Amino acid sequence: MSDTTFGPSSAPRTHAMRSMTELLASMRFAIALLTVICIASVIGTVLKQHEPAVNYVNQFGPFWAEVFLALKLNAVYSAWWFLVILGFLVVSTSLCIARHAPKYLADLRTYKEDIREKSLQAFHHKASAELAAETPEAAARRVGQQLVAKGWKVRLQQRQTPAGDGWMVAAKAGAANKLGYIAAHSAIVLVCLGGLLDGDLVVRAQMWFGGKTPYAGSGLISEVKPEHRLSERNPTFRGNLVVAEGTQSGTAILSQSDGVLLQELPFAVELKKFIVEHYSTGMPKLFASEIVIHDRATGEATPARVEVNHPVSYRGIEIYQSSFDDGGSEVHLRARPMAPGAEPFDVQGVIGGSTRLTHSGSGEGMTLEFTGLRVLNVENFGDTGASGSGADVRKVDLRESIESRLGAGNKTVSKRELRNVGPSITYKLRDAAGQAREFHNFMLPVDTGDGQPMYLLGVRETPAEPFRYLRVPVDAEGGMDGFLRMRLALADPQMRELAVRRYAAAAVDGARPELAAQLAQSAGRALELFAGAIDEPAAA
Repeated sequence: MSDTTFGPSSAPRTHAMRSMTELLASMRFAIALLTVICIASVIGTVLKQHEPAVNYVNQFGPFWAEVFLALKLNAVYSAWWFLVILGFLVVSTSLCIARHAPKYLADLRTYKEDIREKSLQAFHHKASAELAAETPEAAARRVGQQLVAKGWKVRLQQRQTPAGDGWMVAAKAGAANKLGYIAAHSAIVLVCLGGLLDGDLVVRAQMWFGGKTPYAGSGLISEVKPEHRLSERNPTFRGNLVVAEGTQSGTAILSQSDGVLLQELPFAVELKKFIVEHYSTGMPKLFASEIVIHDRATGEATPARVEVNHPVSYRGIEIYQSSFDDGGSEVHLRARPMAPGAEPFDVQGVIGGSTRLTHSGSGEGMTLEFTGLRVLNVENFGDTGASGSGADVRKVDLRESIESRLGAGNKTVSKRELRNVGPSITYKLRDAAGQAREFHNFMLPVDTGDGQPMYLLGVRETPAEPFRYLRVPVDAEGGMDGFLRMRLALADPQMRELAVRRYAAAAVDGARPELAAQLAQSAGRALELFAGAIDEPAAA
């Protein structure tokens, strides 16, 4: 009697497990997963990742932006479905290795010299010949030596045959090629595991099972609660560490689609000096940071230098130079109001700081935030529209279009004319309700190509919008006082009336006063429209 018993569902369960294993280990399943991963990678390359949601709404519209956000296409490489596909691919490829690797490893050690004569006769590629005046042993050794000289591995076997003693010569070459199968599949597993670790899998696991949630508020880092912080023992992460010159920081910021997570580091990074070098054209040549790493456990201070593409490794964490910004320069600005009756005034501040202002008319309090200062701004003033529009068939040259995209990899379709247009400053003016308007002003006149230098004063309502620039022409003294005087004169009705009378008197013969009156009326209306005193009538 046997103690082994089988339930009614054991056989179906075993069959289902076998079928599932066959599916996961099949080549078709692995190729299908690779195809989906390739398509997702293309989407992640074409579509900008980790952008604010409003950017996708402005670019693709509300419907498609909602679809993209629902499918996590804005963060493909950390999306749950992408990580699941990578996990299945790891399992599938590992099963393939576990199934076929023992066979291939066994083939490396065997010569298959035990094959019977009838089996050899059944091979498609075969040949036979008679050996005369030579014993079987001598012939076998001679053939074996010739094969060894050609790079084959040979094994001889003596056999008993009906005709007498015989010899089996087994030879093989290129058996190590089977290691390529194991190496290639192992590489796929390794790359997928790296993708899982680099795709925020560990961070998301802590969010799913560890109670960690993104922080969507604002304020000081020290005031953020523990449920928004990750431990120093976190094995993998990718975040940003913002450090100003003369300060240090030990908390990295991990951007998420709905907020940020704070990653505590086992050390603090102190920025001693930031170094930037430029070419003669103004293009950046070198970005480097002289830092000191302060170990929190031992208190040891380790100096290091971080450059672009030359990171520093400390306690298993790679520190890269990713970007730079102004770290607290003092700025002195002079405000030039365009409203009549307002007087200019000076403002002082520090980049990254803010100052309080009071509206002279309404008494409303506002905050001026100094957000950025760039000493160099390199722009491309090349003729990007020289080839014309593709909408006009008369301007389409198919041959020129194809040849411009063939040849050397450094060939560009349009001419590039890089020019340094000088420093610029960015600031925000925030009202009492918290609504801000952002400004981006260039400090020097810019010649955009028409021969008339202008001051470019940019403004936008939201960060998702591009800057709209007011072009202020330079006067004879190289400033903008002439434009401001004209602006104030346009806002004064008496000055407009005086300008209209002088214009009409100079343009019309005094013998025809009726024409002077008509010209003065039309010119006055044009000046009022230009000054914004009246609204332009809508077209019928």
